[in-house]
Amino acid sequence: MSMFEGSDMIRSGFAAALLVTTAALISCAPASPQTEGEIKVALPAVESVDFIHQASDLAMDEDILYGRFPNGLRYAVMSNDTPSKTATLLMRIDAGSLDETDATRGLAHFLEHMAFNGSDAIPEGEMIKRLERLGLAFGPDTNASTGFDQTSYQLELPDVTDDLLSEALSIFRETAQRLTLSPDAIERERGIILAEKRARNSPAFRAQIASLKFQTEGSGLVESLPIGTVETIGSVTPEQFRTFYDAQYRPEDAFIVLVGDRPTEQLAHLIETEFADWTNDTAPVGDATLPPIRFDEPRFGAFFDPEVISSISLSTISEIAPELERRDTEANRAAGLPLYFANAMLNRRFAKKVRAGEANYTGAGTGVSDFFESAEIASLSVSGEPDKLRNGFIEAERILRQAIEHGFSQSELDEQIANARKGWEVAVQTAPTRRTSSLARQILGRFSEEQVMTSAASSLARFETSVSALTVEDVHNALREAWNNLDTAPQLYLQGDNVIEDPEAWLQALLTEARSISLPADIQTDAGTFAYTDWGPAGQIAETSTIEDIGITTVRFENGVRLNMKTTPYEEDVIRIRVRTGSGSAFYPQDEPAFGMQLGSVLGASAVGAHTADQLSTLTAGKTVGVGRGFGMRSMTLSGATVPGDLDMQLQLMTAYLTDPAYRPETLTSYESQIRSFWSKLDSTPGGAASLKVPSLLSSNHWSDAHPTETQALNVDLDALSAWYDANVRGGPLEIGVVGDFDEARVIDLVSRTFGTLQNVDGEAKVLPQTAINPVFPEGRLRPYRITHAGEPDTALLRLYWPVKDHKETLMDRRLNVLAQVLKLELNEVLREEEGATYSPSAFTSLPDTTPNWGYVGVSIEASPEELDRLTGVIETVTAKLATQGVVPDTFDRAMKPTLENLETSLESNNYWLGVIDEAQGRAETLDRHRTRDAAYQAMTVDDISVVAAGVFNPDAVIRVYVLPEK
Repeated sequence: MSMFEGSDMIRSGFAAALLVTTAALISCAPASPQTEGEIKVALPAVESVDFIHQASDLAMDEDILYGRFPNGLRYAVMSNDTPSKTATLLMRIDAGSLDETDATRGLAHFLEHMAFNGSDAIPEGEMIKRLERLGLAFGPDTNASTGFDQTSYQLELPDVTDDLLSEALSIFRETAQRLTLSPDAIERERGIILAEKRARNSPAFRAQIASLKFQTEGSGLVESLPIGTVETIGSVTPEQFRTFYDAQYRPEDAFIVLVGDRPTEQLAHLIETEFADWTNDTAPVGDATLPPIRFDEPRFGAFFDPEVISSISLSTISEIAPELERRDTEANRAAGLPLYFANAMLNRRFAKKVRAGEANYTGAGTGVSDFFESAEIASLSVSGEPDKLRNGFIEAERILRQAIEHGFSQSELDEQIANARKGWEVAVQTAPTRRTSSLARQILGRFSEEQVMTSAASSLARFETSVSALTVEDVHNALREAWNNLDTAPQLYLQGDNVIEDPEAWLQALLTEARSISLPADIQTDAGTFAYTDWGPAGQIAETSTIEDIGITTVRFENGVRLNMKTTPYEEDVIRIRVRTGSGSAFYPQDEPAFGMQLGSVLGASAVGAHTADQLSTLTAGKTVGVGRGFGMRSMTLSGATVPGDLDMQLQLMTAYLTDPAYRPETLTSYESQIRSFWSKLDSTPGGAASLKVPSLLSSNHWSDAHPTETQALNVDLDALSAWYDANVRGGPLEIGVVGDFDEARVIDLVSRTFGTLQNVDGEAKVLPQTAINPVFPEGRLRPYRITHAGEPDTALLRLYWPVKDHKETLMDRRLNVLAQVLKLELNEVLREEEGATYSPSAFTSLPDTTPNWGYVGVSIEASPEELDRLTGVIETVTAKLATQGVVPDTFDRAMKPTLENLETSLESNNYWLGVIDEAQGRAETLDRHRTRDAAYQAMTVDDISVVAAGVFNPDAVIRVYVLPEK
């Protein structure tokens, strides 16, 4: 009998992707109706089992195969064919920054980086190249991350051949046991780690860490941040690396997940072949844990920085419930539902005030979490303008106390139950076509959180059983219990951009004032009935045809509306819709740079004429409907996704968004508060400053790239917005793309009863004005442009741009995109691997089809300010070599292989097909781009890209931009 046949294989299931957050809240329930003794009798101790479902009464799904080898390594495999012929491979090591000492802070994360820097079988510098030759792109497909209690590695595999799966597993085995950890490689990687630390060190990040330190004071958590300290990153020795690696990377602390388009038994056998003989004779070390966090007295804290958005948080930190009351069981999931719904209804009330223009805060939210098994934290967070934040907090705190004292209405609970039920129903419907990468991450996440992977169907059944007896009193009691020490031990924390001399006294006075406000019950109003069910006589069909080679049915209605449909099997019971109509941003007023921002914000917040956004939330409860609006250069788009049972309401709602937009004055209150809250913070990072100032620079101050001032952004004219919409969107050409799992006849019928009823639909799009499509790239110059940011003094950004003045041909665009991938690989090798100068160099293109005589290839890296001149020279040496000597064949192959592998995968994406067909009648060139895509990339040669490089990388044309700190 083989070792595989003798392993302990256990079958389990998976949780619904659409309700991960819900399930996490439910499974972290603080109380169970069963007694501790009852649970102990029925279930074994967690420490005695290999997987949490062995210590739970939750039903298991037979689609997932769990197993454990005699050496202690655990795994989970699942057969899944969406997308076909692909797989996701993950490895979790039960070691993170909490396992470090004061002298080795950051070592776990540093070690994760070293996984790519050489092993017994793979020389330094070859692992990433080997993966690229297999068709994996570094970053999107090959990645890793380190947390407080775990390190995980990821490979997205473009095929499921034995050779590729074995190679991927072999690389993980090298990572798990055979890293070289050479002193020279460690030295080179120090600079990359420091560059990553520097890139993260923004005001927002520091504010987040300060808040975490306040909440977890005394636990040592903040002192164990995975990124480490400058001192330890610079001083950790090879011997310390080896000691940590040998002690922490061991089979009994490893968990491997492999999901892909192969039978589960085959996937498990491949893992066995590579990992079953892994042993580690080093003495193990105990798992690190946080000490219990509990505060029984009021506490006050503050953090000030001129670049952070102001907020106030109120929390209570309580003792964690016993393990048996937190274990993932049927009873505990049911017990967690009341608190989940209480938070959902509270957050609904916060949002309602913002939408009505009645709030002095811009955002507020509440929740309860189990924090690293060391505390239970109930929290309310409120953000807003500094001058209004005090009143905003008082309002939000009153809403919280109103709910604690008076509870909720039955109609509020019914709405949230309907939404949750719909989410589980959709999860059941879509379960057969869940994406492989998402499933693999769910399996890993559930394992890490000690939660059972239950099927969507069983989860829906448990949900129905639980809510059948749920009352508003249950929900009210759960909320009161969660906040039971609010009066005795409030934890109040201020984050602000203006220093307050005595923040503790200020916060104490604020809390006293908030508690002095009376608490009448929050009366909920009736939302009425949905007003857009009848659009009049159905429109008539003028013409129907098919485009055989792409599998599209096209319909033209007599009123001029065009409909393009493609049925696919890639998302069961999911229908994706995009409507393109009218004119877009090319027609905005040229002297109003804030116009697009204002239009999108007001239209988005105002919903439709007959219903406010808040009313729509109630009226669409239990429905999978929604509309997103955007403005491209040519047209306005409306987009949404739904399920067959809700398709009628989805199309009714989209028609209403088009024909009956609202411009509600009350939405300006929230809009203006948001502008005032963050406007001055936009340049708080190098990237933020670049996004503000570089676009205008690259277009020679073209009006479409002008960034508005705060005054311009705040100067909203609702009448002007409405007039522009009427003149540029209403009555314009209208084309609808529908992709997914649907009945074509039903779609045609429902479109005829909505969009098909409209009058005076123009069949021709407006010609783009020359003033909108004529930006000019500035002349190249040796001296860099210098702009400043308000962030950290040791952080800078380097950007280089090479103009592309003629990219009318689709083939040229594709070659330029491949050139950018080649450049990224070259820069990664030189700047990251050889120089250790930057964390993540990037190369990219901007090639808008609306401006065929303006575009660019660009490079962006973060670095220290004093390094920018030198690094500019390094980058230009790389591009000069590409221009004069051509592209190295191996580099070309490593750039092309992931591109070619992704072509086939994209054909199983509904989003891809929606982009192909949504303008199939109005702009047939979108179909031609698809038709020529695969052949164009497959025929590309290294010489093709070398010719393009020689034409693009002209040292006299490059634009150099330094984004430097103000201080």
